[in-house]
Amino acid sequence: MNTAFTLPLANTDRRTSTGVIDHFHASAALYKVWSPEGHLHFGYWAWPTRMCDRKAMLENLVHRVVRELKPMPGQRFADLGCGYGSSARLVAGTYTTCVSAFTVVPQQVEEGQAEADREAVDVTMHLRDFRSTGLADESMDGVYALESLCYDDGPGKRTVLAEAARILKPGGRIALTDGFILKAPKGWRKRMVETTERGWAVPCFPRQRAFLNALERAGFTDVQVHDLSWRVGPSALHGLPLLAWTWLRERFTGARLDPLERAHLKSCFNGILLGTQRDLFRYLLVTATKR
Repeated sequence: MNTAFTLPLANTDRRTSTGVIDHFHASAALYKVWSPEGHLHFGYWAWPTRMCDRKAMLENLVHRVVRELKPMPGQRFADLGCGYGSSARLVAGTYTTCVSAFTVVPQQVEEGQAEADREAVDVTMHLRDFRSTGLADESMDGVYALESLCYDDGPGKRTVLAEAARILKPGGRIALTDGFILKAPKGWRKRMVETTERGWAVPCFPRQRAFLNALERAGFTDVQVHDLSWRVGPSALHGLPLLAWTWLRERFTGARLDPLERAHLKSCFNGILLGTQRDLFRYLLVTATKR
């Protein structure tokens, strides 16, 4: 049976970590409405999945990303920004791999490790910043991240990419999804981006050009970019009725939302609108191989 590692948030921006912890703590109930299983990302639609089946689409995204790593039984993967470990458990159970999963939120570690032990999958939840994992050099066969590298600082997410390169074996692969800004937003679109980032406690969304440059500087090659925007759109639209239900519940029951919950919901709405700005914002899958 695995045990959760409780390690210091070393060599990181503690203010950033504190903001992220506060956000996920305050919004935990809202995230569980989105996914009772604990997935904290959008879903991926592909035939024959029904567009009304959010759970299946959420799991589809995990498989779409991790299959880019060419998983083999017994390999070791790192999940950077794992949330409740739902994706890590799915990966470990489906592909018979060992997954080291990282989050700075204590509640997520506790819940995720308990569920991993219950399912008897090879997942170890680490309470540690993904920019300083504590893993040995060149110890991982693959690294993946689902809408989480945006929590690193800077437009290129240089620090976490350097850490990913450090822990990957030569020839190991990284695969990740996130929302990317394609060009500098201006006017009302700049305000929309900033509001979305602030409500999700994201320092800034990755900028595509800066991110790809940072990948190459970190020692990655064979960089490929896939636009999944249309594939995640059906799951994103699931957010609209959930937002309406939450606001109506507050209005008619008197259940007041925490300010951080309110900011989160505002970001969810703005995030859906942002997805319609195709010249500015894309939902991308990025893969690369360590030299």
